[in-house]
Amino acid sequence: MSPSPDDRFGMSAARAAKAHVRQMLAGDDRVNGIGITRAEDSYAVKVNVVSSHDLPEVPDVVDGVPVKVAVVGHISARAS
Repeated sequence: MSPSPDDRFGMSAARAAKAHVRQMLAGDDRVNGIGITRAEDSYAVKVNVVSSHDLPEVPDVVDGVPVKVAVVGHISARAS
């Protein structure tokens, strides 16, 4: 039986790591957003970036929680 998400990198640990990552990347225009995602049987911090050609320095692990980087391009509001 695999551990539940709360057993390894629980939501509270992921939230704390997300806050730390947010501070580390504050004001970086290459970053579109920072969130929490599922990573196999645990949680991870997800950093959305604009381009794979100009990635910010992002550690693989913050406060014991994995960090995943996803290239999502520019994000803009669409007219409704």
